[in-house]
Amino acid sequence: MNSSSQPITTVNTERDAALLALRPTTTGIEQAVNALVTTESSTDAPTTLEFFLHATLRSILKLQHNTLLRLVALHTSTHRSSFLQLSAQQQCDFLTTALKKDMSLRMLVIGVVVGHFTAEELERYSASADDKAEIHKRIIELASRRTCDAREDIVKML
Repeated sequence: MNSSSQPITTVNTERDAALLALRPTTTGIEQAVNALVTTESSTDAPTTLEFFLHATLRSILKLQHNTLLRLVALHTSTHRSSFLQLSAQQQCDFLTTALKKDMSLRMLVIGVVVGHFTAEELERYSASADDKAEIHKRIIELASRRTCDAREDIVKML
């Protein structure tokens, strides 16, 4: 083993530990994960896509909540005057549409989440094109819910 390959392994291990330590947990996330573990066979649960989505994505999006809101607010600021005239439901629809249809915003949000994957999660993410597409869809759905729920905070940022 050469000297250049050792630090990469160490950095990944240290990075992974640091990323996992940063992730917040909530009762809701823990309950969803525990429910999946009890409904699936104990050996299969941690490898299912549903487990990955609950255990990983929800924690990362909670960690990145403020960043997500700032990114969406920056995107929305170009439409500030028309956005502020919309009703609350229309604003939520606007935010959801922006996250789903604006490819630069969509890929930025996905990148913010994927950038917080551990090496093992990144391997899981890139293993299957179908899983990757489902993970992207779920990231955007969860981000959309978060931005709609925090719509008033986004309005304050504009």
